[in-house]
Amino acid sequence: MIDPGRRAGARSVRSAEPAVDRDRYLDLLRTVALGRVVLYHVTGWIWLSLLVPAMGLMFGIAGSLMAASLDRHGPSAVVRRLRRLLLPFWAFGAITLVVLSPGWRPLPSGVAGWAELLWWVLPLRVPPVGGPTWAWAFHVGLWYVVTYLWLVLLSPVLLWAFRRCPWPSIGVATALPVGMHLAGVRTGYFVAAYLSCWLLGFAHRDGLLRQVPWRWYGCLVAGLGGVGGAWVVGAMVTGRAGDLSHIAGGTTLWSMAVVAALLKIRPRLVGTSPLGRTLQVVNARAVTIYLWHIPASLGMFLLLAPVLAYTSAFSIALRLTGVCLLTGGAVLLLGWIEDVAARRTPALLPGPGHPRRSVGGGHLRVGRRR
Repeated sequence: MIDPGRRAGARSVRSAEPAVDRDRYLDLLRTVALGRVVLYHVTGWIWLSLLVPAMGLMFGIAGSLMAASLDRHGPSAVVRRLRRLLLPFWAFGAITLVVLSPGWRPLPSGVAGWAELLWWVLPLRVPPVGGPTWAWAFHVGLWYVVTYLWLVLLSPVLLWAFRRCPWPSIGVATALPVGMHLAGVRTGYFVAAYLSCWLLGFAHRDGLLRQVPWRWYGCLVAGLGGVGGAWVVGAMVTGRAGDLSHIAGGTTLWSMAVVAALLKIRPRLVGTSPLGRTLQVVNARAVTIYLWHIPASLGMFLLLAPVLAYTSAFSIALRLTGVCLLTGGAVLLLGWIEDVAARRTPALLPGPGHPRRSVGGGHLRVGRRR
């Protein structure tokens, strides 16, 4: 068990540090992760999943922020997080159902018939879509929403258990998806696969990662990365999986290695530069960007496929530009819903009047915390 005095000391250290530095770094990591997700869905380059395990990184960041929210607001933090997820998701779902309604079969697939549409209200499982062949674009990325929802709902209990047995909790979370894979259990796999990254976020919040000397920490990260990386590369080379999120076991180990390494680092980000403004906008519209970039990718593919080869550099450049423009349009049209969900004044883009995670200065500077 973690010593209460050490935990209190860690919290007092956190309160004395400028929270802006930590938040800006997490904003940077989430922006990089979202950018990788968009680039992967535009190009289909499998190696991007190995280079930046974006989903594990986003769950690690979310775990840290969830722990901070629970510390500040208690159980009501769950309601706050659900509101920020579900309002933009409901807007996405309403538009999706209208767009896809002409292609519905007599009943949506599933044992409950039309009652399956209730998953568009509370996505405890991936909700159904209609019958058009392109409907997958509105459906394929929703596993992330479902996984995030479950982890948020479980977080009060998870944080309670973690703070009593932090390292054993991470160990169990690491072994769980591997055991599920070996046992052939698929139900709840994504929650299990990214639970360890979520708990690493808890450890980041509590300052536990900083307490481990780099020489031991590096060995642990290298071990996880070596086993997980070999597992992932083997699955990709043999064609058993084309996406990191579907490589059972290897996903957890490789994602943990990268997330643990990045959350251990404590760079200092200060200033207000164009990069700082980009971080602000992307993080204030992260749910909208995630939900709409895949339909945008499909739209650009259908537009360019008849005239350009999919793998040509010109086609990739045009698709990426188009996806950014279309997703940006969705941000301008629907991003204000995230302001409502966060109880900010609605705006086309978050501006100086919105709560910001920046400090004074004319540039963005990166340096190691001393």
